[in-house]
Amino acid sequence: MVTDAARAVEALFAPPPEVTTHPAVAAAARIAADVLAPHAAAADDARQGVDPAHLALLAGHGLLSVRMPVAEGGYGAGERVDAEVVELVSGACGATWFMTTQHRFPQALSRGPLTALAPEAITLGPAAERHRAGLASARTSAGIAIAHIRRPGPPAVRAEPRPGGWTFSGTADWCTGWGLLDVVMIAGTTPDDRFVLALLPAAERPGLRAGDPLPLAVMAGTRTVALAIDGLAVDAEDVLAVIDVPAWHAHDAARTANATPASLGLLRRMVVALAELGAMRDRPEAVDAAHTLAKRAAGVRAEAYALLTEVPLFERVAERRELRAAVTELAVRTAGALVAARSGSALLLTSPEQRWAREAAFHLIQAQTAEVRNAQLAAFADPSGERSRLAP
Repeated sequence: MVTDAARAVEALFAPPPEVTTHPAVAAAARIAADVLAPHAAAADDARQGVDPAHLALLAGHGLLSVRMPVAEGGYGAGERVDAEVVELVSGACGATWFMTTQHRFPQALSRGPLTALAPEAITLGPAAERHRAGLASARTSAGIAIAHIRRPGPPAVRAEPRPGGWTFSGTADWCTGWGLLDVVMIAGTTPDDRFVLALLPAAERPGLRAGDPLPLAVMAGTRTVALAIDGLAVDAEDVLAVIDVPAWHAHDAARTANATPASLGLLRRMVVALAELGAMRDRPEAVDAAHTLAKRAAGVRAEAYALLTEVPLFERVAERRELRAAVTELAVRTAGALVAARSGSALLLTSPEQRWAREAAFHLIQAQTAEVRNAQLAAFADPSGERSRLAP
Protein backbone atom coordinates (compact mmCIF):
# COMPACT_ATOMS: atom_id res chain seq x y z
CA MET A 1 0.00 0.00 0.00
CA VAL A 2 1.44 3.39 -1.03
CA THR A 3 0.32 6.19 1.29
CA ASP A 4 0.09 9.92 0.66
CA ALA A 5 3.04 10.41 3.02
CA ALA A 6 5.18 8.04 0.94
CA ARG A 7 4.13 9.76 -2.29
CA ALA A 8 5.13 13.13 -0.85
CA VAL A 9 8.58 11.80 0.05
CA GLU A 10 9.04 10.07 -3.31
CA ALA A 11 8.17 13.34 -5.06
CA LEU A 12 11.31 14.91 -3.59
CA PHE A 13 13.37 12.48 -5.68
CA ALA A 14 11.42 12.85 -8.93
CA PRO A 15 13.89 13.20 -11.83
CA PRO A 16 13.28 15.52 -14.77
CA PRO A 17 10.39 14.44 -17.03
CA GLU A 18 12.72 13.42 -19.84
CA VAL A 19 14.37 10.97 -17.43
CA THR A 20 11.12 9.65 -15.97
CA THR A 21 9.65 8.94 -19.39
CA HIS A 22 12.76 7.37 -20.89
CA PRO A 23 12.04 3.77 -21.97
CA ALA A 24 14.97 2.41 -19.95
CA VAL A 25 13.67 4.08 -16.79
CA ALA A 26 10.12 2.88 -17.45
CA ALA A 27 11.36 -0.69 -17.92
CA ALA A 28 13.54 -0.51 -14.81
CA ALA A 29 10.68 0.82 -12.68
CA ARG A 30 8.38 -1.96 -13.80
CA ILE A 31 10.91 -4.77 -13.31
CA ALA A 32 12.09 -3.36 -9.98
CA ALA A 33 8.57 -3.25 -8.56
CA ASP A 34 7.13 -6.43 -10.06
CA VAL A 35 10.11 -8.78 -10.13
CA LEU A 36 13.13 -7.68 -8.11
CA ALA A 37 11.58 -6.28 -4.92
CA PRO A 38 9.39 -9.34 -4.22
CA HIS A 39 12.47 -11.58 -4.58
CA ALA A 40 14.93 -9.38 -2.66
CA ALA A 41 14.88 -11.42 0.56
CA ALA A 42 15.56 -14.63 -1.35
CA ALA A 43 18.32 -12.98 -3.41
CA ASP A 44 20.05 -11.90 -0.19
CA ASP A 45 19.91 -15.48 1.18
CA ALA A 46 22.80 -17.82 0.32
CA ARG A 47 20.41 -20.79 0.28
CA GLN A 48 18.47 -19.26 -2.63
CA GLY A 49 20.40 -16.39 -4.15
CA VAL A 50 20.10 -14.06 -7.10
CA ASP A 51 17.85 -15.55 -9.76
CA PRO A 52 19.73 -15.93 -13.09
CA ALA A 53 16.43 -15.31 -14.87
CA HIS A 54 16.26 -11.85 -13.31
CA LEU A 55 19.73 -11.02 -14.56
CA ALA A 56 18.71 -12.21 -18.02
CA LEU A 57 15.54 -10.12 -17.82
CA LEU A 58 17.51 -6.96 -17.03
CA ALA A 59 19.99 -7.69 -19.81
CA GLY A 60 17.21 -8.49 -22.26
CA HIS A 61 15.60 -5.10 -21.63
CA GLY A 62 18.91 -3.34 -22.20
CA LEU A 63 19.27 -2.28 -18.57
CA LEU A 64 22.92 -3.36 -18.41
CA SER A 65 23.55 -1.37 -21.59
CA VAL A 66 21.79 1.92 -20.96
CA ARG A 67 24.69 4.06 -22.19
CA MET A 68 25.70 1.76 -25.02
CA PRO A 69 24.84 2.79 -28.60
CA VAL A 70 21.46 1.69 -29.93
CA ALA A 71 23.20 -0.16 -32.76
CA GLU A 72 24.99 -2.30 -30.16
CA GLY A 73 21.94 -3.23 -28.11
CA GLY A 74 21.78 -0.26 -25.76
CA TYR A 75 19.73 2.91 -25.40
CA GLY A 76 22.44 5.47 -26.16
CA ALA A 77 21.27 7.32 -23.05
CA GLY A 78 23.10 9.84 -20.90
CA GLU A 79 24.51 9.51 -17.41
CA ARG A 80 21.41 10.80 -15.62
CA VAL A 81 19.13 8.18 -17.20
CA ASP A 82 21.67 5.48 -16.37
CA ALA A 83 21.82 6.69 -12.75
CA GLU A 84 18.03 6.52 -12.42
CA VAL A 85 18.02 2.92 -13.66
CA VAL A 86 20.71 2.00 -11.13
CA GLU A 87 18.79 3.73 -8.32
CA LEU A 88 15.65 1.74 -9.11
CA VAL A 89 17.43 -1.61 -9.30
CA SER A 90 19.50 -1.00 -6.15
CA GLY A 91 16.49 0.20 -4.18
CA ALA A 92 14.53 -2.89 -5.18
CA CYS A 93 17.19 -5.57 -4.62
CA GLY A 94 20.72 -4.88 -3.47
CA ALA A 95 22.03 -8.34 -4.33
CA THR A 96 20.77 -8.20 -7.91
CA TRP A 97 22.16 -4.68 -8.34
CA PHE A 98 25.57 -5.79 -7.06
CA MET A 99 25.63 -8.62 -9.58
CA THR A 100 24.87 -6.25 -12.45
CA THR A 101 27.40 -3.61 -11.45
CA GLN A 102 30.24 -6.11 -11.91
CA HIS A 103 29.58 -6.02 -15.64
CA ARG A 104 30.12 -2.30 -16.04
CA PHE A 105 33.90 -2.05 -15.76
CA PRO A 106 34.82 -4.68 -18.38
CA GLN A 107 32.05 -3.30 -20.60
CA ALA A 108 33.43 0.25 -20.40
CA LEU A 109 37.07 -0.80 -20.68
CA SER A 110 36.44 -2.86 -23.81
CA ARG A 111 35.40 0.33 -25.62
CA GLY A 112 38.59 2.27 -25.06
CA PRO A 113 40.61 4.13 -22.41
CA LEU A 114 38.72 4.93 -19.24
CA THR A 115 37.32 8.43 -18.90
CA ALA A 116 40.01 10.99 -18.02
CA LEU A 117 42.77 8.35 -18.04
CA ALA A 118 45.69 9.48 -20.17
CA PRO A 119 45.79 7.43 -23.40
CA GLU A 120 49.50 6.72 -22.97
CA ALA A 121 48.77 5.07 -19.60
CA ILE A 122 46.63 2.28 -21.06
CA THR A 123 46.97 -0.21 -23.88
CA LEU A 124 43.95 -2.24 -24.92
CA GLY A 125 44.50 -5.92 -25.63
CA PRO A 126 42.94 -8.30 -28.15
CA ALA A 127 40.17 -9.33 -25.73
CA ALA A 128 38.70 -5.82 -25.94
CA GLU A 129 37.85 -6.21 -29.61
CA ARG A 130 36.79 -9.84 -29.27
CA HIS A 131 34.33 -9.22 -26.44
CA ARG A 132 33.22 -5.67 -27.25
CA ALA A 133 29.91 -6.53 -28.90
CA GLY A 134 28.91 -9.17 -26.35
CA LEU A 135 29.72 -6.93 -23.40
CA ALA A 136 27.94 -3.93 -24.91
CA SER A 137 24.67 -5.84 -25.35
CA ALA A 138 25.24 -7.93 -22.15
CA ARG A 139 24.86 -11.12 -24.18
CA THR A 140 28.19 -11.88 -22.53
CA SER A 141 27.95 -11.41 -18.75
CA ALA A 142 31.12 -10.27 -17.02
CA GLY A 143 32.41 -10.08 -13.46
CA ILE A 144 35.56 -8.74 -11.87
CA ALA A 145 38.22 -9.99 -9.46
CA ILE A 146 40.30 -6.84 -9.06
CA ALA A 147 39.56 -5.46 -5.57
CA HIS A 148 43.03 -6.54 -4.44
CA ILE A 149 44.74 -3.92 -6.61
CA ARG A 150 43.27 -1.18 -4.44
CA ARG A 151 45.01 -2.47 -1.30
CA PRO A 152 48.43 -1.14 -0.22
CA GLY A 153 51.37 -3.45 0.22
CA PRO A 154 52.83 -6.22 -1.96
CA PRO A 155 50.71 -7.30 -4.93
CA ALA A 156 48.14 -9.97 -4.11
CA VAL A 157 48.30 -11.30 -7.68
CA ARG A 158 51.50 -11.08 -9.71
CA ALA A 159 51.72 -11.20 -13.49
CA GLU A 160 55.01 -12.50 -14.85
CA PRO A 161 55.72 -12.28 -18.60
CA ARG A 162 56.10 -15.51 -20.54
CA PRO A 163 56.30 -16.26 -24.25
CA GLY A 164 52.87 -15.60 -25.74
CA GLY A 165 51.36 -14.05 -22.63
CA TRP A 166 51.56 -13.93 -18.85
CA THR A 167 51.60 -16.17 -15.79
CA PHE A 168 49.38 -15.08 -12.89
CA SER A 169 49.94 -16.22 -9.28
CA GLY A 170 48.33 -15.14 -6.01
CA THR A 171 44.86 -14.77 -4.51
CA ALA A 172 41.95 -12.60 -5.61
CA ASP A 173 39.84 -12.42 -2.46
CA TRP A 174 36.62 -11.13 -4.04
CA CYS A 175 34.87 -12.41 -7.14
CA THR A 176 31.11 -11.88 -7.19
CA GLY A 177 28.77 -13.99 -9.31
CA TRP A 178 30.84 -17.14 -9.70
CA GLY A 179 28.70 -19.68 -11.50
CA LEU A 180 26.49 -16.97 -12.99
CA LEU A 181 29.07 -15.27 -15.22
CA ASP A 182 30.39 -15.97 -18.69
CA VAL A 183 33.74 -14.22 -18.21
CA VAL A 184 35.70 -12.71 -15.34
CA MET A 185 38.29 -9.93 -15.37
CA ILE A 186 41.34 -10.71 -13.21
CA ALA A 187 44.12 -8.23 -12.48
CA GLY A 188 47.79 -9.03 -11.99
CA THR A 189 50.69 -6.68 -11.20
CA THR A 190 53.79 -6.85 -13.39
CA PRO A 191 57.40 -6.43 -12.21
CA ASP A 192 57.56 -3.05 -14.01
CA ASP A 193 54.56 -1.55 -12.16
CA ARG A 194 51.69 -2.18 -14.55
CA PHE A 195 48.36 -3.93 -14.16
CA VAL A 196 47.45 -6.64 -16.64
CA LEU A 197 43.67 -7.09 -16.87
CA ALA A 198 42.79 -10.48 -18.32
CA LEU A 199 39.28 -11.46 -19.42
CA LEU A 200 38.90 -15.21 -18.97
CA PRO A 201 36.07 -17.77 -19.00
CA ALA A 202 34.51 -17.80 -15.52
CA ALA A 203 35.31 -21.43 -14.83
CA GLU A 204 38.01 -23.37 -13.04
CA ARG A 205 41.02 -24.37 -15.12
CA PRO A 206 44.63 -25.33 -14.42
CA GLY A 207 45.99 -22.60 -12.18
CA LEU A 208 42.57 -21.16 -11.30
CA ARG A 209 40.39 -22.52 -8.50
CA ALA A 210 37.33 -20.98 -6.85
CA GLY A 211 36.70 -21.34 -3.13
CA ASP A 212 33.36 -21.90 -1.46
CA PRO A 213 30.92 -18.97 -1.41
CA LEU A 214 31.96 -16.54 1.31
CA PRO A 215 29.70 -16.41 4.40
CA LEU A 216 28.68 -12.80 3.90
CA ALA A 217 26.42 -10.91 6.30
CA VAL A 218 24.71 -9.19 3.39
CA MET A 219 24.10 -10.10 -0.25
CA ALA A 220 25.09 -13.66 0.52
CA GLY A 221 23.16 -14.81 -2.54
CA THR A 222 25.64 -13.16 -4.92
CA ARG A 223 27.90 -16.25 -5.02
CA THR A 224 30.98 -14.29 -4.01
CA VAL A 225 34.13 -16.41 -3.81
CA ALA A 226 37.90 -16.07 -3.50
CA LEU A 227 40.00 -17.21 -6.44
CA ALA A 228 43.22 -19.14 -5.83
CA ILE A 229 45.59 -18.43 -8.71
CA ASP A 230 48.67 -20.62 -9.04
CA GLY A 231 50.67 -20.47 -12.27
CA LEU A 232 47.63 -19.48 -14.34
CA ALA A 233 48.60 -19.20 -18.01
CA VAL A 234 47.06 -16.10 -19.58
CA ASP A 235 47.43 -15.91 -23.34
CA ALA A 236 48.08 -12.53 -24.94
CA GLU A 237 44.73 -12.76 -26.74
CA ASP A 238 42.94 -12.84 -23.37
CA VAL A 239 44.38 -9.50 -22.24
CA LEU A 240 41.72 -6.80 -22.03
CA ALA A 241 44.13 -3.99 -21.12
CA VAL A 242 47.47 -3.11 -19.59
CA ILE A 243 47.44 0.00 -17.37
CA ASP A 244 50.23 1.92 -15.60
CA VAL A 245 49.78 1.48 -11.86
CA PRO A 246 50.16 5.16 -10.79
CA ALA A 247 47.70 6.29 -13.47
CA TRP A 248 45.21 3.64 -12.40
CA HIS A 249 45.40 4.65 -8.73
CA ALA A 250 44.91 8.34 -9.58
CA HIS A 251 41.89 7.51 -11.75
CA ASP A 252 40.47 5.12 -9.13
CA ALA A 253 40.83 7.69 -6.34
CA ALA A 254 38.88 10.25 -8.37
CA ARG A 255 36.23 7.78 -9.56
CA THR A 256 35.53 6.26 -6.14
CA ALA A 257 35.16 9.71 -4.57
CA ASN A 258 31.72 10.02 -6.17
CA ALA A 259 28.51 9.16 -4.36
CA THR A 260 27.07 6.20 -6.21
CA PRO A 261 23.57 6.00 -7.69
CA ALA A 262 23.26 2.62 -5.97
CA SER A 263 23.74 4.14 -2.52
CA LEU A 264 21.29 6.88 -3.40
CA GLY A 265 18.78 4.30 -4.61
CA LEU A 266 18.88 2.45 -1.31
CA LEU A 267 18.59 5.72 0.64
CA ARG A 268 15.63 6.81 -1.48
CA ARG A 269 13.88 3.46 -0.97
CA MET A 270 14.36 3.60 2.79
CA VAL A 271 13.04 7.13 3.35
CA VAL A 272 9.93 6.28 1.32
CA ALA A 273 9.49 3.09 3.38
CA LEU A 274 9.86 5.07 6.61
CA ALA A 275 7.11 7.49 5.56
CA GLU A 276 4.89 4.60 4.51
CA LEU A 277 5.47 2.72 7.76
CA GLY A 278 4.74 5.79 9.87
CA ALA A 279 1.48 6.47 8.04
CA MET A 280 0.26 2.87 8.15
CA ARG A 281 1.05 2.41 11.86
CA ASP A 282 -0.14 5.87 12.90
CA ARG A 283 3.32 6.95 14.01
CA PRO A 284 3.53 10.61 12.96
CA GLU A 285 7.01 10.92 14.42
CA ALA A 286 8.21 8.39 11.82
CA VAL A 287 6.55 10.39 9.04
CA ASP A 288 8.21 13.57 10.33
CA ALA A 289 11.58 11.81 10.49
CA ALA A 290 11.09 10.54 6.94
CA HIS A 291 10.43 14.05 5.64
CA THR A 292 13.48 15.46 7.44
CA LEU A 293 15.76 12.70 6.19
CA ALA A 294 14.29 12.85 2.69
CA LYS A 295 14.91 16.58 2.34
CA ARG A 296 18.54 16.13 3.30
CA ALA A 297 18.85 13.08 1.05
CA ALA A 298 17.36 14.93 -1.92
CA GLY A 299 19.74 17.81 -1.33
CA VAL A 300 22.94 15.76 -1.25
CA ARG A 301 21.65 13.72 -4.19
CA ALA A 302 21.22 16.85 -6.30
CA GLU A 303 24.73 18.02 -5.38
CA ALA A 304 26.22 14.61 -6.13
CA TYR A 305 24.60 14.39 -9.55
CA ALA A 306 25.66 17.92 -10.44
CA LEU A 307 29.27 16.93 -9.77
CA LEU A 308 28.89 13.60 -11.52
CA THR A 309 27.35 14.95 -14.70
CA GLU A 310 28.69 18.50 -15.02
CA VAL A 311 32.20 18.59 -13.53
CA PRO A 312 35.30 16.84 -14.97
CA LEU A 313 36.35 13.75 -13.02
CA PHE A 314 39.55 15.09 -11.46
CA GLU A 315 38.00 18.35 -10.24
CA ARG A 316 36.51 18.97 -6.77
CA VAL A 317 37.49 15.50 -5.60
CA ALA A 318 37.46 16.39 -1.90
CA GLU A 319 33.91 17.72 -2.23
CA ARG A 320 32.81 14.56 -4.03
CA ARG A 321 34.30 12.44 -1.28
CA GLU A 322 32.53 14.47 1.39
CA LEU A 323 29.23 14.05 -0.45
CA ARG A 324 29.74 10.31 -0.74
CA ALA A 325 30.39 10.15 2.99
CA ALA A 326 27.26 12.22 3.66
CA VAL A 327 25.14 9.85 1.56
CA THR A 328 26.39 6.65 3.20
CA GLU A 329 26.19 8.11 6.72
CA LEU A 330 22.64 9.21 6.00
CA ALA A 331 21.77 5.76 4.67
CA VAL A 332 22.98 4.14 7.90
CA ARG A 333 21.05 6.70 9.96
CA THR A 334 17.88 6.16 7.92
CA ALA A 335 18.19 2.40 8.31
CA GLY A 336 18.40 2.89 12.07
CA ALA A 337 15.32 5.09 12.01
CA LEU A 338 13.44 2.38 10.12
CA VAL A 339 14.37 -0.25 12.70
CA ALA A 340 13.31 2.06 15.52
CA ALA A 341 10.00 2.87 13.81
CA ARG A 342 9.18 -0.76 13.07
CA SER A 343 10.28 -1.91 16.57
CA GLY A 344 11.06 -5.52 17.44
CA SER A 345 9.65 -7.11 14.30
CA ALA A 346 12.25 -5.20 12.27
CA LEU A 347 14.74 -7.87 13.34
CA LEU A 348 12.77 -10.74 11.84
CA LEU A 349 14.42 -12.15 8.74
CA THR A 350 11.08 -11.75 7.00
CA SER A 351 11.19 -7.98 7.53
CA PRO A 352 13.06 -5.80 5.02
CA GLU A 353 14.33 -3.33 7.62
CA GLN A 354 17.13 -5.59 8.85
CA ARG A 355 18.20 -6.31 5.26
CA TRP A 356 18.23 -2.61 4.40
CA ALA A 357 20.36 -1.94 7.48
CA ARG A 358 22.86 -4.56 6.31
CA GLU A 359 22.83 -3.13 2.79
CA ALA A 360 23.49 0.35 4.18
CA ALA A 361 26.58 -1.04 5.93
CA PHE A 362 27.69 -2.63 2.66
CA HIS A 363 27.61 0.72 0.86
CA LEU A 364 30.13 2.04 3.38
CA ILE A 365 32.79 -0.40 2.22
CA GLN A 366 32.00 -0.94 -1.46
CA ALA A 367 34.89 0.53 -3.51
CA GLN A 368 36.21 2.15 -0.33
CA THR A 369 39.63 3.81 -0.39
CA ALA A 370 41.52 5.14 2.61
CA GLU A 371 40.48 8.67 1.68
CA VAL A 372 36.83 7.68 1.42
CA ARG A 373 37.04 5.90 4.77
CA ASN A 374 38.46 9.01 6.43
CA ALA A 375 35.63 11.11 5.01
CA GLN A 376 33.07 8.60 6.26
CA LEU A 377 34.53 8.59 9.76
CA ALA A 378 34.43 12.38 9.77
CA ALA A 379 30.76 12.26 8.75
CA PHE A 380 29.94 9.84 11.57
CA ALA A 381 31.84 12.01 14.06
CA ASP A 382 29.60 14.97 13.21
CA PRO A 383 26.30 14.25 14.98
CA SER A 384 24.66 17.34 13.46
CA GLY A 385 25.09 15.89 9.98
CA GLU A 386 26.16 19.32 8.70
CA ARG A 387 28.86 19.23 6.04
CA SER A 388 31.49 21.93 5.82
CA ARG A 389 31.42 23.84 2.59
CA LEU A 390 34.57 23.22 0.60
CA ALA A 391 35.78 25.65 -2.03
CA PRO A 392 35.40 24.33 -5.59
